[in-house]
Amino acid sequence: MKRKITIAICCILVLCSFSGCQLAKESLEAGPLEDRLIGAYVTMGHTSLFDREDRLEAVLKTRETINEETGEIEKTEEYVFEGAEGIPYIIPTIMALPGQHSYVTAMSNDAISDGRTDLHFSDDTSSVTLDGTIYIAPSNTVSIFHVNPVYQREDGSVYSVPGEGVSASGIDTEGSAMFQTLDAVYTVTENGKTKTDSVSITVSIKVMFAPEKIVILQMNEFNEVLTCIDYEPGAVPEVLAPESGAAYFIVETHKRDAAGSPKTTREIYGRDAESFETYYVRADGICVKHGTQISKKGGVYGSVDLDR
Repeated sequence: MKRKITIAICCILVLCSFSGCQLAKESLEAGPLEDRLIGAYVTMGHTSLFDREDRLEAVLKTRETINEETGEIEKTEEYVFEGAEGIPYIIPTIMALPGQHSYVTAMSNDAISDGRTDLHFSDDTSSVTLDGTIYIAPSNTVSIFHVNPVYQREDGSVYSVPGEGVSASGIDTEGSAMFQTLDAVYTVTENGKTKTDSVSITVSIKVMFAPEKIVILQMNEFNEVLTCIDYEPGAVPEVLAPESGAAYFIVETHKRDAAGSPKTTREIYGRDAESFETYYVRADGICVKHGTQISKKGGVYGSVDLDR
């Protein structure tokens, strides 16, 4: 079996030209050949939580949730890194119990926004891709994010090893981004046939000005305001019903830029929209996505003509 693992780190100033992009690659020492890269565990702080340890073992735990539709208790398995606060972004294989089948599942938490998982399998090749973003407010006191690779052994156990640090210090332009990519390629030859497996995990750290207020406007087809309601970030209802005669929603996010000047962004959601998203800032400075479903009950969507 032959394996190649690399890390790519790139800082992109989205509002500037790409000529300022810096790229570095570095070989990454991993565990035994049978251990597979399955993701990253992102820790925050000026020093790595792994400074005194070679690796951090994860614990497989059973989480119970109540199905809101049926009222039944559902059980799911998840890997937890105890004793080291961080953000998991992994796609492990949950090994089969007697009478069950093994399965692959993606695991993360609400700090990961815009997550994307792509799985492709064939007789000759397979590929796994994870791509997610962590949004941070410029005033975030945490300036370094460590993207620590996570591996899974053949017996199903999972562990993380120390990774590279990405610095966000001094970056205060909304949309500025840094990303780190972990890549692994495995080549296996059995009975004269070669199969290549590839894994790619990208974690982006992107700056977002902290939302201070969310304003929801419901508009009729004549572009007249039916309702205008202010919400604290994170307090927008999980379900909103259109007013009678509503044709579309305008969702405003009120912020302040790095100089303290007011800034407002607006999104428009028409009659085909089923949901919209806003953000709020956690105590650790990470901006977290908050979803709202648009109920079709009680409201009548009409056509949207913003040029009238």
